[in-house]
Amino acid sequence: MPPLAEIVETKELLQTVVFASVAGVGVTTIFSIAIWGAARFVDLSQEDRRVHAVAAAGVAAVALLAVAAAIVIGVIVMTSK
Repeated sequence: MPPLAEIVETKELLQTVVFASVAGVGVTTIFSIAIWGAARFVDLSQEDRRVHAVAAAGVAAVALLAVAAAIVIGVIVMTSK
């Protein structure tokens, strides 16, 4: 006799765990790159290395934009289901 109901959707649960883990590690890594870029910007600015400081600020800005995009995508995914 087949079961009347499936209590745990194993496939969906596994997908949720994998995607959440990848997203958590990925967003944390990107945010740490933003912090690194900001710190390098301050250090290089104090050393009067303007071109390198601007490049570090650019890295920080791009990383912060990527984190913001990940947050927006996460909100969209969560509200669409």
